[in-house]
Amino acid sequence: MGGPITSPQLLLLSAFGIVFVSSLASATDNTTQGFLTPGNSSTSQESCPGAALLDSSRSIFAAVDSLVGELSCKRKENGSQSEDSFVKVEQNIRRIVDSSIKVFSDLGTNLSGFDVLEQTGILDSLRVDDYSDPAFIRLWFSLKMTFLLPFVTDSFLFQLGNKNFSCSSFQELVKSLSEGLETSQTTERQQIYSNFIRVYLTRKDTAAPGCTENVAGIEEWLEKNIQSFLVFATLQDLKTMNRNFSGSDVLEKLSPQQRAELILDPDSGALDDADFVRVIIKNVTIPGNDEQLNQFFQMFSTLSKKVKTNINS
Repeated sequence: MGGPITSPQLLLLSAFGIVFVSSLASATDNTTQGFLTPGNSSTSQESCPGAALLDSSRSIFAAVDSLVGELSCKRKENGSQSEDSFVKVEQNIRRIVDSSIKVFSDLGTNLSGFDVLEQTGILDSLRVDDYSDPAFIRLWFSLKMTFLLPFVTDSFLFQLGNKNFSCSSFQELVKSLSEGLETSQTTERQQIYSNFIRVYLTRKDTAAPGCTENVAGIEEWLEKNIQSFLVFATLQDLKTMNRNFSGSDVLEKLSPQQRAELILDPDSGALDDADFVRVIIKNVTIPGNDEQLNQFFQMFSTLSKKVKTNINS
């Protein structure tokens, strides 16, 4: 009547099937344990079966993991299926994930040890091959991670920064985070930079430390690896991540604080070049940029005191 079922429709039906069977099994077990009898009627009402909630959440997110993997596979192999149909599947999976996280975070608030990130198994859902697959990382972030950003912790981000992502997958994740946190609070963005981006880019045990290969200069390196999180980096951070970093090459992208650091950085040669100093502070002295000028001089004053202290010690 409605024509043959397409691959994306089959994926979605599989999702509901897996979730339904898992939930039914859990519900049957709990119902058996919870029949009201004269002997247990009082105890059965003392508390809600929190374990059942945790089991149900794990079942749903495990089903979602299976769907995301299947969707990724079919998108690569099925050349006859339109991209629009796969996009619709993505949208439907997002609805499942979004509503499930909201329900379980609300109902699980009072459960001892309840952790949304742990319940979704977000890190465990990444296989070894996924770390080198930027397309899958984009899908993983879009369908799961984006809904979990409000729950991330420093510890979680540190674990993420120590995963064995390829540079292309890491860059895809940074791009997704930058776009997903455009209107986020500054503290959350600072968390992302300090505990994930800086951690990953300063590691020496990755295949390409600092992800400095296959980039045409410092500006492209910043765009691919740090994006909108640049404002949280110190000049020393940038030099540690990329030993070829030169502030003079990306002066227009530097914050007032970073420009103050650049002037006092012995490697920049700014203190011996008055013309270069004028160029560095040019933008922060433009009329109307009072806040930037204030930030610049505050940082310059702080760093100058540290330099004097080091000289005298």
